[in-house]
Amino acid sequence: MDVPSYDDLLKQIKYNFWLLGIPYDDPKIYIRYFIMYISLVLMATEEVLFILSKISTEDLLVITQLAPCSCIGILSLLKMVCLTVKRKKIFSLTQSLKVLYVNIINDKEKKDVISGNMKVVSTLSKYFFVLNVVLVSVYNFSTPIFILYDYITTQKVNYKLPYQVIVPFRTDTWATWLVIYIHSVLCGFICVLYFTTVDVLYCILSSQICNNFTILSKELLKINKNNVTNVKNIIMQHQHIIRLSEELEDIFNLPNLFNVLVGSVEICALGFNLTMGSLTQIPGCVLFLSSVLLQILMMSVFGENLIRESQNIGDAAFSCEWYKFDAKTRKFILIIITRAHKPQKLTAYKFSTISYGSFSKIISTSWSYFTILKTVYKPSESNAI
Repeated sequence: MDVPSYDDLLKQIKYNFWLLGIPYDDPKIYIRYFIMYISLVLMATEEVLFILSKISTEDLLVITQLAPCSCIGILSLLKMVCLTVKRKKIFSLTQSLKVLYVNIINDKEKKDVISGNMKVVSTLSKYFFVLNVVLVSVYNFSTPIFILYDYITTQKVNYKLPYQVIVPFRTDTWATWLVIYIHSVLCGFICVLYFTTVDVLYCILSSQICNNFTILSKELLKINKNNVTNVKNIIMQHQHIIRLSEELEDIFNLPNLFNVLVGSVEICALGFNLTMGSLTQIPGCVLFLSSVLLQILMMSVFGENLIRESQNIGDAAFSCEWYKFDAKTRKFILIIITRAHKPQKLTAYKFSTISYGSFSKIISTSWSYFTILKTVYKPSESNAI
């Protein structure tokens, strides 16, 4: 597998943007954007109203069964708003990174440095889409199978829906059930389209920033008395990449905050269902939990990589033969080392840094919520039986 081109990396993202109604390099927002967004808002509202109608310690298991779907719907809506507001910055950042990426892959030595990383990012992006499409397909298309099974065993039609909702009319006829079912299926795919687009874009852009820091580190290690004039150019490149990483932080700090806040609730609810729910819920819960954990892990890994690679610039500058340079060049090296002491990082709207530490904190918070739920949970008589 060869190193993917920049256009190949962003091919799926650009297609998703077009499908969402906010095409790349187009300032207009098309009508399909509002249709899809309003549809998902209605679906999320219907789910939340159903949850509110079930609030009690006896119905806690029912609430935690519904919470992950509602949370991911609300999370997708919030992240899509952020993406829409910042779309011009996203287009500008991707163009700047494209220029840098093309320069890298046109140089065989630099290309070899980043090839492994880019192959991983490309594969991860594809499988993340596939995992979430499989997940939503299981939720959407298993419902008719359950209805058929109930009819075969009981000779009665039980009008189930993929997601529990409250609507202003009855859904116990084929006509009304079909309307809500189609609405639910479409909203499920819209939701997946929203959050996978934002998350994969985050991974691709942050990996590009990391690649450029890595290349700069390699360039610094090669500095000697014969090519000392390159130091000034490296400083300019370093400043440019820092500016790009700050733009990346500005684009994704709010989506990262939503991921951190909602991720703990989703993991807690899914874990509670796995341990306290019925066996029939296990496949769906495992798929859902895998998607949530992968999404949070991806966010944390790329955040950690950015911190590490930006710090490595200082280590590389100190490791070069700076002691053989003239006073002016040594000052330039000192500027690089001093600047690298403050690593570039992605945050959850400045409240916390996205890193391995944030991943462990989310898991820890989820465990705390989980133990509280188990403490207050009082199974109803029907559950107990």
